[in-house]
Amino acid sequence: MRNVWLIARREYLERVRTRSFIVMTILLPALMLGVTVVPTLLMNKMSSETKHLMVVAPESSTAELIRQQLLKLPEEQKKQAAETEGMQRRNPRQAANLVVDIGTDTSDAARTALTDKVRQKELDGVIFATKDGLATKKITFITRDISSIVGNEEIRGSINQALRRELLKNKGFTDPEIENAMQPVQLEAQNPSGRGNPLGVFFTVFSMVMILYVTVLLYGINVMRAILEEKTSRIMEVMLSIAQAKEMMAGKILGVGAVGLTQIGIWVAVALLASSPGLIAGADMLKGILSVKLLAYFAVFFLLGYTLYSTLCAAVGSMVNSEQEAQQLQFVVMMPMIISVIIAVNIIQSPGSTAAVWGSLFPLTAPLIMFLRIALESPPTWQIGLSIGLMIATTYGLILLCARIYRVGILMYGKKPTLPQIMKWVRYT
Repeated sequence: MRNVWLIARREYLERVRTRSFIVMTILLPALMLGVTVVPTLLMNKMSSETKHLMVVAPESSTAELIRQQLLKLPEEQKKQAAETEGMQRRNPRQAANLVVDIGTDTSDAARTALTDKVRQKELDGVIFATKDGLATKKITFITRDISSIVGNEEIRGSINQALRRELLKNKGFTDPEIENAMQPVQLEAQNPSGRGNPLGVFFTVFSMVMILYVTVLLYGINVMRAILEEKTSRIMEVMLSIAQAKEMMAGKILGVGAVGLTQIGIWVAVALLASSPGLIAGADMLKGILSVKLLAYFAVFFLLGYTLYSTLCAAVGSMVNSEQEAQQLQFVVMMPMIISVIIAVNIIQSPGSTAAVWGSLFPLTAPLIMFLRIALESPPTWQIGLSIGLMIATTYGLILLCARIYRVGILMYGKKPTLPQIMKWVRYT
């Protein structure tokens, strides 16, 4: 046992003191922050600019209705920002400044002239509604920002609202009746505890799952590379003179795993500090999502997932003789984790589905899928216990199996071993 702790201590100190550990500890949260914050800042900057639109329709009354509906967009955007429960309290999406003119000339010549104005940046967009277009509900929006999906969808919704208002007015409805009929239903999704913003739950849980995936993947591969480096440099032969193969394998898994826990601990401490009231806008959003129970499960499934996959990676590292061979096999070993991430979005939408239940019980996908289910709902206790039990049993079996491969593989050089040779290593006692 003393040798295990000595090897684990060496692996831990060797990695914690490296620049790559410091860089990754800072870079990963900064990258996630950049992915979420920078696009919002860019959208704010773009939406704060004044846009000049032109509405052309056969009747001035129709064009005016569309114009009035478009001018309501800033107020609707402010209302939507207020309904996000503090997600954008510090950096709310700024309402777009719109200048909207109207016209009634729907001729081809007028359309060509207005198109030239858009091309020359004299106009930001032209809503061109001919008589036939209104009858078939096909209206053209000429704009340089054709890829602005959100902005174009808002304009499409405004045109729909305006045309519905015109139809109701022609049927004899009064303005208050039209306003009441057009009022949308407010649907508020809540978890059984009555707390939690839907978008906040999605992004928070998905971020935690991605952190779990990256850390398990990264440190599992680190175990494999550490073994491969020592094997190719022949240091392994010297170390075997003072420690058994199984002690070396256990020490490396413990040491590299402790590095992962240290990094996660730093991230959790920073997240708790940043989520204190008044420091970031997401503090209110995190209430009702993060809890001591969830963080405890995060640690449990990280340890189980890391131990399981690092054991497989240790066996791979002992079998191969080069980095190229290792990369080929590590993809096969990590495939269940990759599949878990691919189906994670579907499981977030339906955490109680049959695929989610079986995925959370299968040991190789359980670290991500079961944690995802626990974060989104409250699975039956027996399912959580069974999932953890199956992972522990599978990990124990893999440790016994991979230890035999490791014991022989670390001293084998030259040609990559075949499956029959690996089976002989397993049977060797």
